[in-house]
Amino acid sequence: FTTWFNGIELNTSEYWRPAIVSDMGLCWVFHTNQTVRRPGFYGGLKFWMTLQQDDYEEFAPWAGALVWTLQPGSEPTVLKASNGAKPGKETFFPMDYTDVQRERTAPWARCKGEAPQYTQSKCRNTCYDDWVRENCGCRNLQDTSDTSLRFCERFNEDDTNCFNEILDLQDEILGNCGCDLPPCTEQLYETTLTELDASETLIASWSKEFNITEDYIRKNFISVTVNFKSMQYDKLTESKGMTFAQLLGAIGGSMGFFLGISLVSIFELLGDLIGMRLIPRLFGHKKLYGVGAHYKLS
Repeated sequence: FTTWFNGIELNTSEYWRPAIVSDMGLCWVFHTNQTVRRPGFYGGLKFWMTLQQDDYEEFAPWAGALVWTLQPGSEPTVLKASNGAKPGKETFFPMDYTDVQRERTAPWARCKGEAPQYTQSKCRNTCYDDWVRENCGCRNLQDTSDTSLRFCERFNEDDTNCFNEILDLQDEILGNCGCDLPPCTEQLYETTLTELDASETLIASWSKEFNITEDYIRKNFISVTVNFKSMQYDKLTESKGMTFAQLLGAIGGSMGFFLGISLVSIFELLGDLIGMRLIPRLFGHKKLYGVGAHYKLS
């Protein structure tokens, strides 16, 4: 690993930590408290790495690296979309950032919790891991809840049969996890992918400098740049379609349109009824005053 952030080289061991992601084995998570100073190619995160394909196991299906862009505090998971970086390429991941705030007030709320403590993928992972432990007698590689339990093995017949059963019941299992609602607050990072071939001049110079073959560089070298497209971002705020004050205004407007009256007219009518009819009766006057009263002429 060689790492740069905002164009400054970093100590790789201080800014990368290992994380387990399913049967992909050991993955690495970059973390920093620094902020991006400028968008584009020369800002953000840039790293070089070698794949060391000579150490790959026989059943490894592909060569390259999967890159996740996640909210700080989140863990990579196979249930989250990722982008792939090919060996021998210069790969760019321009990124858009969206801050999402959903309505929390009942009965309009259609969310629960806050990311990264709660996310739908994290909820499904936990539910999935619980089901594997209870039914297969082993745990997934990313499951750290019960370290006394052995890891599930790809070539163990019982484990394989159990995982095949999981695949058949996957929709039913995940459908009963209670993970249908999104978090009330979350940060979304959407990336696109752009690739360029590594320069033949660069490959030749590295071959001489590090005393390795050009073919090795093409098969094992990866260069990745991750940064924002611009320093602007989108903020999505979910709110009630109509407040109580707006509801009263809509009711009053509809009454005025269809009945030809207004709220003032209603108060005037109530004032006439109370002042000319109810109050005189309370003081012993049996005669009616105002509209509808009958008077005897003498």
